[in-house]
Amino acid sequence: MSIHEFIFSSQPKHRIARHILLWTLCYAYLVICYPPYGTDTPDGLETGGPVMFFEKAGIRGLFHLICQMFFCFPVLYFLMPVFFWKKKYVQFGLGLLISWTCVSFFRYLAFNFAMDPILNTLGLPLNTTRLTLNASFAQTISGPAFVSFIFISMKIFKDYLQKQQENIILYQENFNAQLQFLKAQVHPHFLFNTLNNIYFFILSEPVKAKFLIRKLEKMLHYMVNECDQAVVPLTEEINMIYDYIELEKVRYADLDIELEITGDCADKKIAPLLMIPFIENSFKHGTSKVLRDPWIRLFIQVDEAVLHFTLANNKPGEAILKENGIGLINVRKRLGLLYAENHYLLVKPTENTFTVNMQIPLEQKYAG
Repeated sequence: MSIHEFIFSSQPKHRIARHILLWTLCYAYLVICYPPYGTDTPDGLETGGPVMFFEKAGIRGLFHLICQMFFCFPVLYFLMPVFFWKKKYVQFGLGLLISWTCVSFFRYLAFNFAMDPILNTLGLPLNTTRLTLNASFAQTISGPAFVSFIFISMKIFKDYLQKQQENIILYQENFNAQLQFLKAQVHPHFLFNTLNNIYFFILSEPVKAKFLIRKLEKMLHYMVNECDQAVVPLTEEINMIYDYIELEKVRYADLDIELEITGDCADKKIAPLLMIPFIENSFKHGTSKVLRDPWIRLFIQVDEAVLHFTLANNKPGEAILKENGIGLINVRKRLGLLYAENHYLLVKPTENTFTVNMQIPLEQKYAG
């Protein structure tokens, strides 16, 4: 059983173990550090010797422990959940007052009519006066009530830590769910654009349409079977970019496209489908709208731990920039979720060009 499991587990065996440990420590403190009245030597040992001293201290500590339990359990397991956590502070205060009164009476009866007779029967009388009712009320505050305060503080702190852990788990679950949702939206967006291309060639050039379908099949196999992972091999993501550009080049015969990839892509991983929406955007809102001399420049530089992505294309001056398209919005959200401030993205439109600069952290494929 781990320490975390011992502290936070709600299983009965772990809860019982926690109570046994805490109350054992409390009892040991009462016996060792809270000697009976009437000690007449500097070291706290009576004339009867250490054995008689600890016999008295053990019996007396047991009665104190019972009184503390009698106060603590109702407060912890009734007053706290029923009133305090529900912000019914008046009822909680009245409950504490009733518990204090009941335990004080119980202490008065237990010490005078149970503990003292037992000690006298065993020949271990305490050198102290009979406990008065007023003293019992006062001692309940310094004894059971104080112990309850310690236990309540421990429980509140434990509940706080547990709540923090639950919030972390909930945040992680929401984080993963949102990532999956955003990633899933990339698929129909990509398919919509590619199927439009295929439809165009089915009517005009069936041979090219077959070529597109084979490329699309290869890309879909990658997207369906690989992209459900948090990260994918960078080489496979680069291959998909090559395939997508091949699909588009068939449609745009007069396209001037420059693609340059430098650095070592092997043994590195990246979150999937972060680059392709920008490339789609450059074709859909750039190349397809330019009537003369369309061009695209794509540069990818792979360093040891960072991928540098630069994409530029021309566009007609009157074109409306689709910065708020589904694909680009998803990429922005995914970058924020995955890398927070540890990434760079600059989308810069001008009258005739559209440029994207992006830097993404890379993971080592075989790290560790």
